[in-house]
Amino acid sequence: MGRNTIFFFQELWKNLTRNPLMTAAAASTTMVSLLTFGLSLAIITNINNIFVEITSQVEIRAFLKEKTDNYRIKQLQDEIMKLSHVRRVEYVSPSRALDKLQEDLNLSLDMPPEENPLPHTIVVRVGDPRHIDDVADRIAGMDDVAELQYGAKILQGLLALSVAVKSVGYLLTLLMAIGAMFTIMNTIRLTVISRQAEIRTMKLVGATSWFIRWPFLLEGMALGVIGAVIAAGLASAGYYMMSTKAQSSLPFIIPIVDASAMSKLIVFTLLFAGVVMGLAGSFISLGRYLLEKED
Repeated sequence: MGRNTIFFFQELWKNLTRNPLMTAAAASTTMVSLLTFGLSLAIITNINNIFVEITSQVEIRAFLKEKTDNYRIKQLQDEIMKLSHVRRVEYVSPSRALDKLQEDLNLSLDMPPEENPLPHTIVVRVGDPRHIDDVADRIAGMDDVAELQYGAKILQGLLALSVAVKSVGYLLTLLMAIGAMFTIMNTIRLTVISRQAEIRTMKLVGATSWFIRWPFLLEGMALGVIGAVIAAGLASAGYYMMSTKAQSSLPFIIPIVDASAMSKLIVFTLLFAGVVMGLAGSFISLGRYLLEKED
């Protein structure tokens, strides 16, 4: 086993240095593909974070009919709380709403309670904003609910934007990954072609197909890992600089994912993706040239 391992890595080194230009091209293409993936991952993760932060603040405001009494208000709170996806229910009285309005607008109004035009309001927050329309429809159908307000169009726009950005990022990554895999396939193919005589001799002396395959599979993995390490370093460094600048400029406006956590996610994800791409490219290439059964 030890001898085989040493042999595999010796063959790996020979394969990597036999065609240095193709090796560099494969590693570079893989790096560009994974760098695109890393940047897309950072953008998508931050968009999700911003989306969750914004949508967590989205509230359904149910304005009640004028003569709704306290007993009915309590009933409505209980009914709404039992609905699926509802996270929190809060009652806002007309007097409390007026105090909040005066505070926000810096006003001082001396108004008796019977002249307060603001309605009884129940404020509802949902756990998953994707279900806010369903929750709103069910609340609107309840007795004594006069009107709802929750910014449906804004929320739908945010959802559409989130889906569009994710789709573009995934598509770009997929296209770049396919390009990198084809480059790795061509690199492995050239190596196999240049060593066909050696491979034929190894088969004649009893080497199994897997014994022959391993150095080439390791070569594909090595190309993927080299590209992944460079891409992860560039993506992590770029994200650190951009996130630091964004947080210093707009610290309370944009909820940026922490650079340390993002770097760990990028490194582990890109290394895994690099190994998978390298193995897939090698395996597909070898499958076309080493399909013969053992003698």
